[in-house]
Amino acid sequence: MSYLHEPVLEAFPPFELIQNTFGFLPNFFRAQTLRPDLIEAELHLIGSILVTPGALTRQQKEYIFLVCSGANLSTYCVTDHCEIVRMLGLQGPEPEQIAIDHTATNLPEVMKALLNFAVQLNSQPTKLNPRDIEELRAHGYTDQHILETVVMVGMAKFANFVSFGLGTEPDFDSSKIALQPAPSKKAHLLDTNDRPTDKGLLLDLKADPDAESVAKVRSGDLNAFEELINRHSRRVYRTLVGILGNPDDARDAMQDTFLKAFQHLGEFEQRAKFSTWLVSIATNTGLQRLRERRHLESLDDAGGESEEGFRPRQIQAWAEDPEELYSQTEMRALVEKTVMKLPAKYRVVLVLRDMEQLSTEEAAAALGLGIPALKARLLRGRLMVREALAPHFTKGAKGVTL
Repeated sequence: MSYLHEPVLEAFPPFELIQNTFGFLPNFFRAQTLRPDLIEAELHLIGSILVTPGALTRQQKEYIFLVCSGANLSTYCVTDHCEIVRMLGLQGPEPEQIAIDHTATNLPEVMKALLNFAVQLNSQPTKLNPRDIEELRAHGYTDQHILETVVMVGMAKFANFVSFGLGTEPDFDSSKIALQPAPSKKAHLLDTNDRPTDKGLLLDLKADPDAESVAKVRSGDLNAFEELINRHSRRVYRTLVGILGNPDDARDAMQDTFLKAFQHLGEFEQRAKFSTWLVSIATNTGLQRLRERRHLESLDDAGGESEEGFRPRQIQAWAEDPEELYSQTEMRALVEKTVMKLPAKYRVVLVLRDMEQLSTEEAAAALGLGIPALKARLLRGRLMVREALAPHFTKGAKGVTL
């Protein structure tokens, strides 16, 4: 149930209160019975912030908790609070959808504005500014609404971190967190026509650092194209390894990628960065080679993510300093090896976003996916990797047992 050995508390009055409040006794509290006083303090906090009526409704508070827990990859908190939402009879989209990507649901825009603020505060608190507060006010939220939102975000992060640290197992079927919003469109990279094009790529308003080199190549400067190859060969190679899972095949496909890029450079309309366009060619080239093997792992699957065999059981907390267990090189190799074992539809997304550091928009453009679909696959892929790697980073943690 948790990493720690739990004492048996036959008579602990707060457990009855917890049962009445949530309808069940969460493992979150069972895992903390070494310190009953902490449980009592947490119950007081939950009662004051979550349960007691305030400016925010219980539904708004639960949704804030869900989007923050989803952003923090907290399998335990997402799973339990999805069930709590159902127990409360709250009407709305499936709670798993809200945790994965609330922007893809049919929630009212005023609710989405509140959740957008919560996600930003949860993930990038230092980037908040007065304009963010004014935007909430423009949607009709008062200062009390905003205060309660901030406190709810803090409570969600606290619960996420405690459940991580204690290795708390979900109380319910955690496979439901894999629910994915329907993709907005079919991936254009699966088209049988493998002719590279930047059609449909998102407009990138930032200056393209390759623009000058591209212009030189178009004017006949072959040395400039060699510069582009040197600049992007590593990204292209890693993308292809992520798709093909084989270094030799990736090297061959890399040559094809740069040849296609050179042949079709005149058709590059510069509506996206050259690097994004190049990655789309690499991805398309890799997929074509997979087709030729006759065992393509679909990157499309409009039928939903639930068809995969992955069922996350728990997200274990890693040691605070995993470098003590693995050198940086060994750790990176271990992560990459784990990523290579994922189904292609998740593997490619992780390669583009987490290894090659493409932005969400760039990765979605390169794969021809809608942003909600890409985010859902990224979340699930990260959960798969984290669960697979957890045993490597928990064995050396002091004071805990697996």
